[in-house]
Amino acid sequence: MKEIGASLRQLGWLIRQNKLAAAVSIIGTALAIGLILILMIIFLANISPIYPETHRGDTYLFANCLITGKDDGRRVSVNGASLNLVRSCFYPLETSAVTSAFVRNAQSRSFFETLDGRSFFNGIVAATDTAYFQLFEFDFLAGKPFSSEAFSSGLREIILTEEVARALLGRTDIVGQEIEVDFVSYRVCGVVRTVSRFARYAYANAWIPYTTLDGYSRGNFEEIQGNYECLFLLRKGYDRSDLRAEIERNVNRFNASLSDFKVNILSQPYSPLESWLQIDQRAGSLSSVFQEALLILAILFLIPALNLSTVIFSWTRKRIPEIGLRRAYGANRRQIITQVLLENFFLTLAGGLLGLILAYGAIGLLEDWLLVTALGQEKWSVSLVSGWIFLVVFLACLFMNLLSAFLPAWRASRVPITNALNEK
Repeated sequence: MKEIGASLRQLGWLIRQNKLAAAVSIIGTALAIGLILILMIIFLANISPIYPETHRGDTYLFANCLITGKDDGRRVSVNGASLNLVRSCFYPLETSAVTSAFVRNAQSRSFFETLDGRSFFNGIVAATDTAYFQLFEFDFLAGKPFSSEAFSSGLREIILTEEVARALLGRTDIVGQEIEVDFVSYRVCGVVRTVSRFARYAYANAWIPYTTLDGYSRGNFEEIQGNYECLFLLRKGYDRSDLRAEIERNVNRFNASLSDFKVNILSQPYSPLESWLQIDQRAGSLSSVFQEALLILAILFLIPALNLSTVIFSWTRKRIPEIGLRRAYGANRRQIITQVLLENFFLTLAGGLLGLILAYGAIGLLEDWLLVTALGQEKWSVSLVSGWIFLVVFLACLFMNLLSAFLPAWRASRVPITNALNEK
């Protein structure tokens, strides 16, 4: 503790004597940490478990299928699956613990309105099955999901987010109330906590049974094409290759029953990372993305480290007479190196805190660019920056900074005392 106090006093004196070098060290560290924090925040918001997608690591998506001619292989259409295809190939899967089909048009907005016409809201509606609410862990503030009986009967029930409920009726305890969606009346059966747009699969402003849609079971091209997407929660003991293999077997049996067309599942099902990056599973595609990301992170770490090493070397060189004097009074090399590293640690800590502030400020100021998702722009929230992300980035930057400070400190500690005292 005594050594730390002495290092802090020494650091204060050094900063006053070397304002430019101290500023370069702190700002360089802050920029590196701030930029890496921004990249990590956006990356993790899109692929790590968040409300209500708490099983992202084991959830896979079937988004669309390629329909070709059965005999000539001509390309006919690329679109979502029909309910017939879902029931034949996806619902029976044994490798999936939960299989859910849903319809959601993220590009169109539905018109929500109270029966008296005084309040309204424009938002996205997802038409789902009951398994959807087993797959995602929604936080119900009131009510519950529509029941299997309501789903089978095609009853017009609706689940709203807190945001929509408050916009329409000013409160969340509105179970049993009726509202209109695109001029069709629905009974509210539940209200959930609002979902972030970073929840790519679960996001909507309201959810209804897909059995309430007109022509929900109708399909095109021999009942292959429709508007359904499917989500699969991998069953324990299986991996994605098992899931894909079972889907392919089911699709091959389905194709055998067709006369003019056949289904190609392409490289699906997609993981959350592949869905976010909009890439398929061709050999090397994911690995190349990670290689590029690692290269960028390495550059962000190494360039500041090299610059800081140069600054610290120059700074330490000026202190060689002081180091020689300390050694003449009995300080050993370990103590000299420890002092320099402690001083660098406190400079890195200051840079880390400044970097955190810069990351917050940059995301807040540039949210129109940084927080845009495929489902629209998300609002800036402090919860996007978790403490452990900052800790990991800070420790990595601290390691690089201490590494860049060690060599100058080690070289300065090995200068003979007589040479150090005569250094100018």
